[in-house]
Amino acid sequence: MKMAGVKDTLIIRKFGSVEPDNYWYRVCEGEAESVIQRPWHMIWKSRRLMNIVSTIAAKMNWDFDSVHVVRGEKARNQQQWPNLAADTSPEALVSSLQDNVDDGRNLGLWDETSEWHSEIKMLNNGIAVEFDGYMRASVNTEVFLRGKKQIETFNDLTRDCKDGINTCTSSAS
Repeated sequence: MKMAGVKDTLIIRKFGSVEPDNYWYRVCEGEAESVIQRPWHMIWKSRRLMNIVSTIAAKMNWDFDSVHVVRGEKARNQQQWPNLAADTSPEALVSSLQDNVDDGRNLGLWDETSEWHSEIKMLNNGIAVEFDGYMRASVNTEVFLRGKKQIETFNDLTRDCKDGINTCTSSAS
């Protein structure tokens, strides 16, 4: 709100978009990227978020495979991502993961019923910890990067391009 009236050309913020394309830290991307650098050392790896990452990884003995599944808004947009919903349906994921993950490997799942979520709630005097888009993306990314094998939606699970139809590069599927 404080920046709503700022007319400085160095600050570019597009309002009206939905997550994940409109996280607040993406102010330093796109058109603004050549002018202002994102202060990663100050925001991306906060100690509290990294403690959450460590808790999740420790629960799996630091020996797990990572799967990142993108759905949400993109899966509903059949024009841009015609295969995404079908390719990431529960049935399709079970089939894909059986081909990509060895038997007996740990895969991390994060939701309100997960053990670490309950433990963090206890540390916060019984109050659930609310994660905004930035925090969720930070924890997801950091846990994902610690996996021994990393399976991504747009490289491994769907034929669709990350940025929509006809945007695939020659190195990606």
